Amino acid sequence: MEVKVHAERTSEGWTAEVAGPEGFTVTAKRLDQCKEIILEKIKTLAEQKGSPEVCEVVIKVEAELPGIICDLEAAKFKMLEAQKLQEEASLEIRNVVSRMRDEGLTMRDIAVLLGVSPQRVAQLID
Repeated sequence: MEVKVHAERTSEGWTAEVAGPEGFTVTAKRLDQCKEIILEKIKTLAEQKGSPEVCEVVIKVEAELPGIICDLEAAKFKMLEAQKLQEEASLEIRNVVSRMRDEGLTMRDIAVLLGVSPQRVAQLID
């Protein structure tokens, strides 16, 4: 079960609202505490209705922090791009090391050319 929560920062902490026909609002000092309270409330509501036990609840928090959320989304995007580039670079360096070995270069020669230790070259070959 996925539950979307709209959270707003207040002077006392956070107010989090769960929308829907059985919607409710909780408050807590920290956002993680709001998530815990919401989870308990969902389980309690399910028990009261006689529903089967709620196994897994994923709480998606949408916070209202003008200006900061846009920056957060941009940073997350850049982190994903950096991870993708790191994976591509790793694949390319392994390819280069393999080609150098095919040319007959020693592990020590490759290490000098790459600016890494011979042990790192061995890892790149494996």
